Amino acid sequence: MNIYNIQVLIVLPFLIFPIDCTQNLYKLVPEHCEVKNVNRSLIDLKIGKCYKLSRTELYLNISLYMRVDIPNDRVGQVLITGYQFRSNEYRKGPIEFMMGLCSFLLSKDFDIPHMFSNSNMKCPMRRGVHYYVYKLSPNATNMPPLIPEGRWMLQLNFLYLNRYTMGSVEWYSGVEYPIILG
Repeated sequence: MNIYNIQVLIVLPFLIFPIDCTQNLYKLVPEHCEVKNVNRSLIDLKIGKCYKLSRTELYLNISLYMRVDIPNDRVGQVLITGYQFRSNEYRKGPIEFMMGLCSFLLSKDFDIPHMFSNSNMKCPMRRGVHYYVYKLSPNATNMPPLIPEGRWMLQLNFLYLNRYTMGSVEWYSGVEYPIILG
């Protein structure tokens, strides 16, 4: 068997079975969210509020002015940590990663383009410029598959120079799998 036969065997399943980039095994049921730990020396936060319109609709609105420049990923980062509700408290779960703020804003993962569709946030972020995000609300279609069912808190820490917290957003949500009767 030569190298071309091996390549065909690797690619063939992807040609027969189409790959779907969205998951539909579970849904997110929003509970509430909070904007916390705002460092007033780095950002001037005008609005940072969540609005729950119904059981299935929760939106975050943010309006701020930067007090520092964030030209690239080395200056601004986002630390994303998932906490699962177990034993009557939120405990750190299997989700934790860091990425540059500019890469985060440009990412196609986790439904970020849709979440920032009502926003003017883009890199480089300049001091004194008014930035806003309206009606930010994550959904489960571009989240990783097979997240355990239950209550979750997703904490996003926005960092300056990988050291100073500019602010945090805590998003509380339930993960529900539909009941399949067979």
